[in-house]
Amino acid sequence: MSTAEPPSQQEFLGAQLRALRGSRRLSLGEVAKETGISASFLSLVENGRSDITIGRLTRLVDYYGISVVDLLPSAENADPDIVRAGETRQLRSPEEGTTMYLLASGTNRTMLPMLLELEPGSSMAERGHHDGEEFVHVLDGTLLLEVDTSEPQTLNAGDSAYYRADRPHLFRNASADAPLRLICVDSPPPL
Repeated sequence: MSTAEPPSQQEFLGAQLRALRGSRRLSLGEVAKETGISASFLSLVENGRSDITIGRLTRLVDYYGISVVDLLPSAENADPDIVRAGETRQLRSPEEGTTMYLLASGTNRTMLPMLLELEPGSSMAERGHHDGEEFVHVLDGTLLLEVDTSEPQTLNAGDSAYYRADRPHLFRNASADAPLRLICVDSPPPL
């Protein structure tokens, strides 16, 4: 007797998005019009046949009024909220060369801590912006941080930055050879 393989992250995320859209009785066209993401691309994502960038996913969760965490397999909320090594929920975007690890079980707190990994030479595909404040601390590698009207800043391992998150901001791995690892904390969690 064979056991079924669990769905991949791409398939799981697509199914969650499809169910969310269906529960709100929205067409692909309606979601596309409101988010600026094509209906054909949304269909591919919902059917687990395409990856989605974190930026596009953020546009969708903003539109639906939910959190990215709501689309990932559930975890228990406890106090204290302990997330063991190897048990972090993650969101991988191969197109961007990024992986986001959630360092807390949910978004019902006053902050959302994440570990972000960017492959050599990679960048977030879109500028982020949301209510609240954001703190970043570089663990390994070199971050090129672009925040709205400010000059781009280069941060190395051990450097930190703190800024208003409503200012459009972008993370780039400044190295073509080495990965970038950083802690990012949003307060409050975006939706």
